Amino acid sequence: FYASDLKAEQDKVEKGSLPGPSEQEAETRRGIHKLKGKVLGFEADHYVIKGSDGKQVNLHIDETTKMTKTFAPGERIEAKVIQYNDGHYALSIDPAP
Repeated sequence: FYASDLKAEQDKVEKGSLPGPSEQEAETRRGIHKLKGKVLGFEADHYVIKGSDGKQVNLHIDETTKMTKTFAPGERIEAKVIQYNDGHYALSIDPAP
């Protein structure tokens, strides 16, 4: 490496132009995954969702769950979820694109 080549690489790092792990890869490593599905209902502290794989999932929410609105049965959602114990906890829920 010449000094000019090294400086160019440092500039790339500072500007964020080097390839790195995507946000999704970083979230996956932290145990966060996306869940897409249709709202079947809402009970106390969780939404009942039919996942895109056809399975029914209880998606627990609380005051820390980021939501753009309250979802009604039949609406399609996309949630960032972390699994805990035997359930799924929603970090955020948005309308599915």
